[in-house]
Amino acid sequence: DANSEGHYQQLLYVIFSLLGRYVDVEVRTATGRVDMVLRTDKALYLFELKLNKSARAAMDQMDRKDYAARFALDNRPIVKVAINFDAEQHTITDWKIEEYGQK
Repeated sequence: DANSEGHYQQLLYVIFSLLGRYVDVEVRTATGRVDMVLRTDKALYLFELKLNKSARAAMDQMDRKDYAARFALDNRPIVKVAINFDAEQHTITDWKIEEYGQK
């Protein structure tokens, strides 16, 4: 269903996988689940996706639940990526990117 957050999560998963990147979805943490984790040699990217909300709401959720703490022992920098999709326009309406530990 193109009107679900899961639809856009699957699209991103397929795109990153086709690009040869290691990506995992619904990664458990002590306080919830990260929608998607993309691992590269240089960084970990934590994605929180929202549908018809805002990138700020997604970033606030990552901060409130401290998803990045789950990956703190990894030596790579952690980058939080918050994305909002618009179901009517079928596109990204806004996004925020922050390095863990910085605002």
